[in-house]
Amino acid sequence: MSRPSWQLRDAALGYASRGIPVLPLHYPLPHHRGVQPVTDNGQQADPAVGAGCSCRDPDCGQVAKHPLGSLVPHGLKDATTNRARVLAWWTQQPQANIGLACGHRFDVLDVDGPTGAQAIRTFADAHALHSSGPLVRTGSGGWHYYLAPTGLGNNRPRGFEQVDWRGRGGYVVAPPSRHASGHPYQWVAGRDLDTAVPGVPAALLQRLQHRQADRPVPVPSVPIGDRPGARYGQAALAQELARVATAPQGQRNQRLWEAARNLYNLVATGALDDRQVHQGLLHAAERCGLLAQEPRQTHRTLASGRQIGLAHPRPVPDRIRPDPTHASPPPPARTGDERTQEGR
Repeated sequence: MSRPSWQLRDAALGYASRGIPVLPLHYPLPHHRGVQPVTDNGQQADPAVGAGCSCRDPDCGQVAKHPLGSLVPHGLKDATTNRARVLAWWTQQPQANIGLACGHRFDVLDVDGPTGAQAIRTFADAHALHSSGPLVRTGSGGWHYYLAPTGLGNNRPRGFEQVDWRGRGGYVVAPPSRHASGHPYQWVAGRDLDTAVPGVPAALLQRLQHRQADRPVPVPSVPIGDRPGARYGQAALAQELARVATAPQGQRNQRLWEAARNLYNLVATGALDDRQVHQGLLHAAERCGLLAQEPRQTHRTLASGRQIGLAHPRPVPDRIRPDPTHASPPPPARTGDERTQEGR
């Protein structure tokens, strides 16, 4: 799973030299049972090979994709074009994956898997569109289309499945980083950043320009069965995730904590699944931009909300709407040495 340190270091320096803000990301660590390491000659690993994240969290929902907090404690806010700082980062963590901040030199259309690829092909055929700009084959087999910045934030084009837009407040994993599968992110031949970045087709832009609140927040599914309160729990989960995903700046951390507390109250009574709640909250925090901008604070908030919620099981009420003001201790105050963008 390793790569020569100079490859990642030199690539990161090269991106910074182009005026693209760079940040170090966690990287994949192989499971040690029967794993064949990926060689440095470009050969890909067996797709079945799995990996953990260098953050060492067994429940990490963003393996090898989230900011490396020891170097960038404020996540995307710490991205820089300063070559000396970039060199220092990759000297300390030579295996770190590379994140590129979007919304500056480009935005990125993030197409995930066969479903996303088919959606884009169908859309391109219907509107006679042709792709010509920088293009990355991702480690998971998806695609990153680099397009001119729009000023829009992270979004999901209306009507597409497994297709996301990474804009202002977002970032993408860049070559030659490694995916959790062991496969590298690679520029398509002849379509690296030396290729002109095209504008966004009007038909695609139209699908992007809709209110974030109109987008449903996907709820990770688990079998509901006949557990008491299970259907109430699913309704509560969908509502709380929507509140977090659409939270405005200044309220995001508070809403995230309240949602974690409320939902883990229900986990404690068996009305919801712990892992389902964890994954859903991470996705909602990513959707509102909090996870990218304040990763350390986000995980602290989730941990605090979980601890308080599990300690105060809440009986399932007769009504469907969860009460965000039910009796539980208030969220912990932030420590004075923690910088935050919330409320600014």
